[in-house]
Amino acid sequence: MTPPDVLALDTSLPITPARVRGRARTLRMLREVVREALHGVARNRLRAGLSMLGISWGIVSVVMLLAYGNGFQEAIMVGFRNAFGDGVAVMFPGQTSMQAGGQRAGRRIRLKEEDVTVVAQLPVIKFASPEYLARLAVTYGEKSATQAIRGVNTVYGSMRQERPARGQGRWLSDEDVADRRRVAFLGYEVARKLFGAQQAVGQVVRIGNRPFEVIGVMEDKVQMSSYFAPDKYCVFVPYTTMGELQDTTYLTTLVFQTVNPLQQDKALRAVREALARTHRFTAEDERALNINDSVENSAMIGGIINGLKVVLTFIGVLTLAIGGVGIMNIMFVSVTERTREIGIRKALGARRREILLQFLTEAFVITFLGGVVGVGVSWLMVWAFSPRPFLAELLDDMTRQTDIHLVLSLELLGMCTAILMVVGIIAGLLPALRASRLDPIESLRYE
Repeated sequence: MTPPDVLALDTSLPITPARVRGRARTLRMLREVVREALHGVARNRLRAGLSMLGISWGIVSVVMLLAYGNGFQEAIMVGFRNAFGDGVAVMFPGQTSMQAGGQRAGRRIRLKEEDVTVVAQLPVIKFASPEYLARLAVTYGEKSATQAIRGVNTVYGSMRQERPARGQGRWLSDEDVADRRRVAFLGYEVARKLFGAQQAVGQVVRIGNRPFEVIGVMEDKVQMSSYFAPDKYCVFVPYTTMGELQDTTYLTTLVFQTVNPLQQDKALRAVREALARTHRFTAEDERALNINDSVENSAMIGGIINGLKVVLTFIGVLTLAIGGVGIMNIMFVSVTERTREIGIRKALGARRREILLQFLTEAFVITFLGGVVGVGVSWLMVWAFSPRPFLAELLDDMTRQTDIHLVLSLELLGMCTAILMVVGIIAGLLPALRASRLDPIESLRYE
């Protein structure tokens, strides 16, 4: 027999009075099943309530553990995204470990500004910048501190997300680089140490006994990782001006950003091959150039965090499954208590399908109501306990981005709904099958 929903969709079949009556009978049966299920739950309110409590606690466990896991992941990834940038790699010159081009192994590779041009011209590269690093005294009035000085170009700020705080000046410009201007962009902590609450932009600081005008102050930035020093403890100057502060024959690092982070490996291979031709070493010699790749780092950390989330999910689902076992137990008890009622209904013409649907629906109703209560309690807990302290104090994060912010996402609620449906069906299926298979004659004899 063709199911009623197929009949409704198949317009090629004629709608006969018999089919209309069949659909109406099915709807009446479903309404009756739901009514009987609700009546059965209401008749055993205490027992059903205790079962709902188990489901509610399971849902709270699942939701809170996954919300915590998502918040933990976001807190960690914020720190790593800020550490380098999206698709950014930092290249350090190394030492060859293979013979190539008539050159012996153990030769030091020294990068120059011309290498930045070679890398920047590759189709897979979006931006590239030289970087000179030094540690010099930075002085303003009577205050002085030894800070990390970075000589970079204008695209460096875009790659590394070096943004000025609101109303706090600007980043380095092309004119600053071309004219070799003595201008400085201060990290957040450098400006705080030297100027406190005073306006820093427009003031003159001395770097290595040379005057530099402050053109901007970085917004507070949290980093889970850094090289040389966290950015907020650094001073950024044009790389063309860096020659006044130290020898700039060779680069300290070469920083570049790929066009597509999803093809990071291909881009890194192209960079190695290009520089291998220039410096006459084998592209397979990974020790010749050491690359700190933000994409690889994020993938590694993401894998660890996803493993942790799987464990948290398993713990939550296990707790919810215990609630499901409670529902299954109460439904078996209900079947036993209502054996005579089942026999009477079967004797009056009730079919196995109707009995099966009734007890399955009862289990599903208990599960659903418990889930609704659980989600409501979870929402209140998220509202009351978020954010949770995490890494903000450790990293001096005034923005609190690295605290754990609990969030009830649609994805999370959808997952919990799916788990609830599975638990409800499994918890009610075995008792419902047992009820539907009872012999009506034996059931009528049951006392």
